[in-house]
Amino acid sequence: MSTAKKFFRYLALILLIIILFSLIRDIFFGQFSFQENKKLETLIEEKEGELVNIAEENETLKEEIKLLKNNDEYVEHVARENLGLIKEDEEYIDEEPD
Repeated sequence: MSTAKKFFRYLALILLIIILFSLIRDIFFGQFSFQENKKLETLIEEKEGELVNIAEENETLKEEIKLLKNNDEYVEHVARENLGLIKEDEEYIDEEPD
C-alpha cells in the first residue's frame, strides 16, 4: 500500500472521529441536547399550570362581571365591602379598633 493511500485513510479516519465527537457533544451538551429538552419540558409544564390558573381566574371574573351587570344587590355589596360606601341615611361605624 502506498504512503498516499495510508495518509488519506488516516486523514479520513481522523475526520470521522472529529465528526463523531462533534455529534456526541451536540447530542449531550448542544442546543437540542437531552438536558435542554428536559428543561424545555419542565418549562412547558409550568406554563401549562399557569395557563390553567389564569383560565380559572378568567371564569371567576366573568361570573363576577355577570353579577355586577345583572344583580343590584351584589353591586351594593361590593360598594359597601370594597369601597366603604354608605347610603345617605346611614352612619359609618368602624369595626376595627385603632
